[in-house]
Amino acid sequence: MNTEGPAPIRFDTAVLSLLACPACKGKLRLDPEHLLCLACGRAYPVIDGIPVLIAERAEPGAKRI
Repeated sequence: MNTEGPAPIRFDTAVLSLLACPACKGKLRLDPEHLLCLACGRAYPVIDGIPVLIAERAEPGAKRI
């Protein structure tokens, strides 16, 4: 039984500067479970190391930053 919480995201952060929020074109920041848009606050999931940058799949912009 794993009591350490969710596993950290496996994501190549070298490409982070090349990505943008598909909804507003804002910069993205990696948090433990998502890529967060610094402009609109949308949270995009990262599944098996692949960011799902589809605006319709993002959690709504609840300024989490």
